[in-house]
Amino acid sequence: MRSVLLIILFSSYLIAAPLPLYFKGNEKIASRDLYDTLGLRLPYAVEVWSDHPLLESTTVSQGVIALVSYYRSKGYFETTISTQDDNTSITLIIQENEPITVADIKINSILDVDSAVMLTLGDHFNQEIFAESKQKIKKRYGDRGYCNAQFNSKAWVDIQVHKAYLLFEATPNEQCTFGTVNIETTPNIDGKLTASMLRFQEGDPYNLSSIQQSYEALYAQEAIARVTINDNDRNGSIVPVIVSIEEVQKPIRFTAGVGYSSDQGLGALAGVKHRNFFGDLKTLSLDTRYSQLKQEASGTLSIPLQNRALIHGEVGYVDQLFDGYRSKSVFEKLTLKYQDIPSSALVGLLFNEETTYDSINLEDFPNNHLFILSPLGEINIDTRDKPLDPKKGYWVNAKAQGSLLNTYSDATYFKTLLSGAYIESVEDHVIGTRLKWGTLRTYDGQTPPSYRFYAGGMNSNRAYTYRDLGPKDRYGNSLGFSSLLEGSVEYRFPIYNAFRGVLFTDLTFGSNGYIPDYTLPYWAAGIGLRYVTPIGPIALDVGVDPGDPAQYAIHFRVGELF
Repeated sequence: MRSVLLIILFSSYLIAAPLPLYFKGNEKIASRDLYDTLGLRLPYAVEVWSDHPLLESTTVSQGVIALVSYYRSKGYFETTISTQDDNTSITLIIQENEPITVADIKINSILDVDSAVMLTLGDHFNQEIFAESKQKIKKRYGDRGYCNAQFNSKAWVDIQVHKAYLLFEATPNEQCTFGTVNIETTPNIDGKLTASMLRFQEGDPYNLSSIQQSYEALYAQEAIARVTINDNDRNGSIVPVIVSIEEVQKPIRFTAGVGYSSDQGLGALAGVKHRNFFGDLKTLSLDTRYSQLKQEASGTLSIPLQNRALIHGEVGYVDQLFDGYRSKSVFEKLTLKYQDIPSSALVGLLFNEETTYDSINLEDFPNNHLFILSPLGEINIDTRDKPLDPKKGYWVNAKAQGSLLNTYSDATYFKTLLSGAYIESVEDHVIGTRLKWGTLRTYDGQTPPSYRFYAGGMNSNRAYTYRDLGPKDRYGNSLGFSSLLEGSVEYRFPIYNAFRGVLFTDLTFGSNGYIPDYTLPYWAAGIGLRYVTPIGPIALDVGVDPGDPAQYAIHFRVGELF
């Protein structure tokens, strides 16, 4: 009897054991999305150590209900799902059938909200996009100060003819203004300091964008763990605000990592940072980085000031290998930065003591020891939605630095670098363009050869390896340029699941004068592969010079270039 009981218990265990889950017949909805709906995670192809998602047989019926509901949310109201279970795996066989399409859209609004409605005639009716459109309309009114606007959005679905009819209505009511702003924070963080980081103050017209930008500004401070901006206690058209701030419980953070790029080769980093050094959001950090071409160590101290300003001090040491020589420098930099969203401006002073040594071409790269004291400035605007994997937006960056020959500086020079990019997308198809222009003018004395512009590599012209583009000396070492103009165009498109493809072209002009030589172009055309991961796309690019197919290069990195 005891043996029979053990057999029954063992059989029950086998029946209840989770089995691998597979999908069949789903053409419009990716399997990864279906696994996510069931709370399961499908490993990426590179995660060979992870198991295939498993599902218990007893929960199959609930899973089918959840998937049918998910399909309805995507406009597939007549989807049917059957189960196939062979005791070794579970297969859900899906018949998606005809989707519901949008037949009519009516909008009643005093504001222009047409662009906020993300569905168009003929689209598959998607409940998530419908709800997101409602939120965008609300935000459009919130950004214009209508905090008490009333909304009526409905969708009528006719299953017989597979059509959906949409209505969006808005009643604005009175425009609103911000009321009193109260800051609740910890003793280690000054309330006046955090209040000055907000993008609104009492009496300003109410808008949701100011609240969102305030969140972004506060969360940019590493000492802040949590922010709550409560604007719910409204008094008619007056909106008082309570801002609650919590600091991190463990302000000291250690970092370490290893990586590889086709430019720098194998690399490693280690560092430690105190994210609330003596309070009031100050940060102190020590960092070291090592790669096959560059070794550096630095210490930084950042002090936030009221009215969105930041004082940043840095001391460091850098030793790097160039073609034909090595360069090492000890530098000190002090900057004052004004931070806004999406723009910032910086002014500062850089003292650089740089030594050029181990040169094999003393004529072009003389061994020397130079002191350069340079005022510098920078302006940056960045509206990209995601810096590592942007789908839309643009960024513009302008840098300038220079010096006069004097007791503290061995050169009179001026160097500028202007760069920018624009990214636009249609669904999963992305077009990106980038432009970079730089010039170095040395009027008197000497500047280190590392100040010159070097081209070639994954962040430059991809038909060439790192710093290998342009004229060479008699030893085959790149001489670099005094002026440079580079442009890139990319088309990024989906391939399958997490894989994306890229077609690109790069164009470079350079010269040893103050203006690039536009009669001598360096051109690259190529293809790339992207594998999307949570930390950004893993990228592989192959670039070729169309005029000289023997000139090519392969590049590897994490993240999009722009």
